[in-house]
Amino acid sequence: EHAAPQQINVFPKLGIRGDSLQCTEVDELATASFISSGGNADASATTYQGTARKFDLRRLAAKVEVSGDIAQNVSLVNDVFEQQIQAKMLAIWKTVGTKVIYGDGVDPDPAGLQTLAAENPAGELQPLAGANTPLTLADLDNLVANQYPWDGGQPRAFVMNRGQYKRFAGLCHTAGFTPAFLPDPVLGVPLAHHMGVCILVSDYITDTESTNRTSVYLVHLGPRQSEPQLGGLVWFYNQETGAGIRVDGPHRTSEAADVLYADLEFNIGFASLSSG
Repeated sequence: EHAAPQQINVFPKLGIRGDSLQCTEVDELATASFISSGGNADASATTYQGTARKFDLRRLAAKVEVSGDIAQNVSLVNDVFEQQIQAKMLAIWKTVGTKVIYGDGVDPDPAGLQTLAAENPAGELQPLAGANTPLTLADLDNLVANQYPWDGGQPRAFVMNRGQYKRFAGLCHTAGFTPAFLPDPVLGVPLAHHMGVCILVSDYITDTESTNRTSVYLVHLGPRQSEPQLGGLVWFYNQETGAGIRVDGPHRTSEAADVLYADLEFNIGFASLSSG
């Protein structure tokens, strides 16, 4: 089993204060004109979209309980208890991996790639050869052409499942070349690239989203520190509680039914910081 969703470690993290992240865009920004000495500065209004896009932190909570009679040592540490904690952590990560792709943004789900991609002005793109036709290299190129203009200030990534990755590799070999393997822009791990864009594999993208179809995504990875309005996809967390799974325990009850337990909690949200 995978201990964590394969692609989330490459998504940039963003610490926030509070329990949600809101962002909007400038609708109209007056351009200040040159003025003569002693002239009045431009004081025209800066307007924003009326409704900000709000991304909420979501909470996963779990508890591990084992019979206290298996933990007779003073430290409360035993193999069974530790294995149960690891199993719960794996279950949390697998849930996160699914919601990265298919979360609908409706409480209690975070907004995943499918929901965020639907908000892109370009909309959902069909294969160039028509709906329900197999992926081609030209389809990947078309994703690049339809994404928000890229100026080199932030990394990008294709996200696809291993079936589409296998097809991509075959298409490259048929075309007479091998995909370039370069360090990914976040972790520096060697990954396949196409058109300078790294490819992230997610086993959480199903082959049956609509009969025999599946999605391939192209995402900006943000935020960009100097110009956050040009940021992209991030996963965010509360700065006070941290970015990982928190384990509170082990604890032991003092009741007749002796129980050893621990509480696990994870807060996370996904956001797109660019309308394009």
